[in-house]
Amino acid sequence: MLDENLHKPLYVQIQEYIAELILSGKIPPDTKLPSEREFSQELGVSRMTVRRSVTELVNEGILERRHGSGTYVAKPKVTYEARELINYVQAMRSRGLDVTSQLLEFGQVPASRRLAERLQVEIGDPLYRVEILRLANRAPCVVERDYLPCSRLPEIEAYDLEKTSVSDLLVQAYSASFSHLVQSFEAVPAGDTLARQLRVPESFPLLMVSRVIFRASDSKPVVYAQDFLRSDYARISAEIDW
Repeated sequence: MLDENLHKPLYVQIQEYIAELILSGKIPPDTKLPSEREFSQELGVSRMTVRRSVTELVNEGILERRHGSGTYVAKPKVTYEARELINYVQAMRSRGLDVTSQLLEFGQVPASRRLAERLQVEIGDPLYRVEILRLANRAPCVVERDYLPCSRLPEIEAYDLEKTSVSDLLVQAYSASFSHLVQSFEAVPAGDTLARQLRVPESFPLLMVSRVIFRASDSKPVVYAQDFLRSDYARISAEIDW
């Protein structure tokens, strides 16, 4: 298993050995790893060598240390490109995840001053409020909270919002095309309701993505969204051309 004649340090070989056990599914996510002593005895190397290997895997996000408990296999995170955040269903499926959805809330609300400013409507104008829980491989990952002007998207209640994303619905049912969107990212603690929906402790760190989507036909905003992502399941990347 380990070969001192290879042109690789032992700690790198151990690192690759542990990573292979994880990536092959032999050690599933959230499993506690054997202790450094057990690994050193099994592999016939010093505990210091094992510790270095484990530390490298922790730094890579493959393992995580839990204070007072030990070292565990980290839960896999979905890395979203910033442009993918308008369609979690498509992004998750493209990564081979089984996606299910649960409609948490649907109804009409009057536009507050804040919502009226973001959606360029009058205060008190009716808005659809849609709240959907997205699950990946049965794990709750994202709560989507969308506000849409009723006047620009009439009779949206006729569609099954659990079977499609809001962006796909706008394109397919309303023939909308989008000119641009504005997004911002913020770390927020989970309140009582979000904690229950996402099955995390209260005050658990979430990533909130706020978004306004503008349609191309008149440059009017058609969606204001606030998405709440579990920080242990998601990371966001962006590629910037110079």
